[in-house]
Amino acid sequence: MTLDDVRGWLAHPNGDCGGDMNRAILVALGTGAIITSAAAFTAGSGPEPGATVTQRQHDARLRAIEARRAEQDARCDAAPAFERELCRIEAAADEAVSIAEAEAAFRRTQQSARAAQRARIDARYQMERAKCGALGGLKRDKCLVKVHATRGRAMLDAAAPYEVIRF
Repeated sequence: MTLDDVRGWLAHPNGDCGGDMNRAILVALGTGAIITSAAAFTAGSGPEPGATVTQRQHDARLRAIEARRAEQDARCDAAPAFERELCRIEAAADEAVSIAEAEAAFRRTQQSARAAQRARIDARYQMERAKCGALGGLKRDKCLVKVHATRGRAMLDAAAPYEVIRF
């Protein structure tokens, strides 16, 4: 078997040429690869690293968060009992995450970024835990265990990039 035979077999394993159809598939795959690569470059770009938040902007953002919490509390008061509790927990979680993110944007430190990440994890945990309250008995217990385990995994995953390896 010569090199030309191998090339021919790889080009047309079943002996049929395909013609324009093979070319169309090749063009479609190539175009898809280029678009996917371009999307990966776009998705990888984050916010501008030089953008800083002034003290005034930070204070204004905190006041806006407080005002939004007051609006959410008023909306929660109009809901039925169980929904009211879920609404309040969701509002508190949203406020905690917003404050942590505002602090991270203002301080721009690794510690504040980690605090914002933990706030997001805790907010999700509190909301899921509140939803377990609607269940009863064994279902509630299983739900709570699942939610707690999910929080633990998320906290471990969040800490993973910051681990210190000692030899």
